[in-house]
Amino acid sequence: MKKIIIGIILAFSLITCNNSNEGLEHTAAVNQVVEKSEGLYHYSIWWAFVNRIFDGTLTANELKQKGDIALGSYNSLSGELVMLDGNLYKVTEDGVVHKAMDNDSICYANATWFKDDKSYDLNEETNYEKLRSSLTNNMPSKNQFYAFKIKGTFSYMKCGGVPEQKKPYTKGLDVLLPERPVFEKKNLSGTMVGFYCPDFIGNINAVGFHLHFISDDASFGGHVMEFEAKKLNIRMDYITKYTFVLPETEAYLNGSFEKEFQYNKK
Repeated sequence: MKKIIIGIILAFSLITCNNSNEGLEHTAAVNQVVEKSEGLYHYSIWWAFVNRIFDGTLTANELKQKGDIALGSYNSLSGELVMLDGNLYKVTEDGVVHKAMDNDSICYANATWFKDDKSYDLNEETNYEKLRSSLTNNMPSKNQFYAFKIKGTFSYMKCGGVPEQKKPYTKGLDVLLPERPVFEKKNLSGTMVGFYCPDFIGNINAVGFHLHFISDDASFGGHVMEFEAKKLNIRMDYITKYTFVLPETEAYLNGSFEKEFQYNKK
C-alpha cells in the first residue's frame, strides 16, 4: 500500500514539474513576442527592387513583432504596406485598403517601435516640399535615422501604388514606377508614417524621406507623392540602431544586382 502511495506522489510531482516548466516556456514565449527592440528593423534591400527581386519570406505576423509603425511592399508587389499603431494594411493596385492577413508575405519593410523624441505642430498651409524642409530643420543631425508619425487634415492627398507583377518578373522598379497607379483624394484626415535614411545608406535603403499614408477611416492610403495640408502634428523618433535582415530566397541569393536606382534622394 505504501509503495502505491509513494508511486502516486512521485507521478503527481512529475506532472506538477512538467506543468510548471510548460508555464515557464509559455511565459518566455509571450515575453519574446512582446519584447520591443530599439532601433530600425529593415528587411531586404532597396537595390533588390530595381533588379526584379520581389519575393521574401517575412510574414505580416512576423513584422508585427518588429514594430508598431512600418512601410514596405508585399510579395509580387501585390500592395503597398503601411502599419500604424500595430494595425497592418495592404493597399492594392486598385487603391483599395485591406487589413493584412497574418500569412501575407513581404518582400521589403522598414519598422520600429515608435517613441516620441520630439513633437511640434505646423499650423499653416503646407505641402510635401515644405514638410521636408521643416523636418530637416528640426532634425538634430542628418547622419542618423528617424521615424515619423505625422497626423493632419489634408485638403489634398496624392498616393502611389505599385502594379502587381507575375512571374517571371521582367521589369524592375525603375521601369514600374513611371507606370504606377495613382490615387487622389480631397478633404480627409489621416496619418503619414515613415522614415528618414542618411545618404550613406546607399542602395541598401531609400535615401531621404519615405512616407506612407493611411486615412483615419482606413479607406485610403499608399506611398505619399504629394499633399496639401491645413495643419500637421509632427512626432519624431531619433534612431541610432539598425537591424538588417536579408531574404534567404533563391532569387535573392542568386541576384546579380546590376542596376542602381534611388527613387528619391531628397
